[in-house]
Amino acid sequence: MLLKICRLMQSYYRNRGSRAICQEPLIISFYTENTPYQLEALSLIASCREFDLDWEIEGIPSQGSWERNCAFKPFFILEMMRKHDRPLFWVDVDAVFKKRPDFSFLQGADIGLREMARFAHDPRFKFFSGSLFVNATRAAHKFVSEWCSLCEENRDLPFLDQTSLVDLMEKSQEIKICPLPIALAKVFDIDAEEIDPDEVIVEHYQASRRYRFWKG
Repeated sequence: MLLKICRLMQSYYRNRGSRAICQEPLIISFYTENTPYQLEALSLIASCREFDLDWEIEGIPSQGSWERNCAFKPFFILEMMRKHDRPLFWVDVDAVFKKRPDFSFLQGADIGLREMARFAHDPRFKFFSGSLFVNATRAAHKFVSEWCSLCEENRDLPFLDQTSLVDLMEKSQEIKICPLPIALAKVFDIDAEEIDPDEVIVEHYQASRRYRFWKG
């Protein structure tokens, strides 16, 4: 059944929306093929379609482990930057849009991400990479390229896509970074008391807690 769904979705996942809006970010994400994550992608796609958001969500072969699949994130973003000359907004594939976002406050930024204050002393979770704005600027391109280099060095480390951001943020001095509000990067359970449900724009369900040890 899973393979059948995968085949049916291959052409479906190439849609990038019907509207050509230069300033609005393209929503991007990937899922690992032949895993339950492709079912999570259906919900994300449905929410993008509901709010008429441009999107490109692709299936990729497993990199060999959950850690390596996570570490592939900056490489995928860099590929999308080279493919599309427009801002991008990455969301983990197990997230959904609850409302149509207004990205206008990010126009002057190179990068936008959420800093998790409660995890200020834990490099695994200090910066949340589940929602990430990447502008079409040279500074953002350099930032993501350096992020790839850091992830290339230690692909088997857990949470590398997030811990590497700590090192990168400490070194990046010229890049313009805009903090993302919790509304664009809410984690379904740990943030439950931090924001009114009616204000949530992007909600992350962190399916890795269920699927992390899925073979492949």
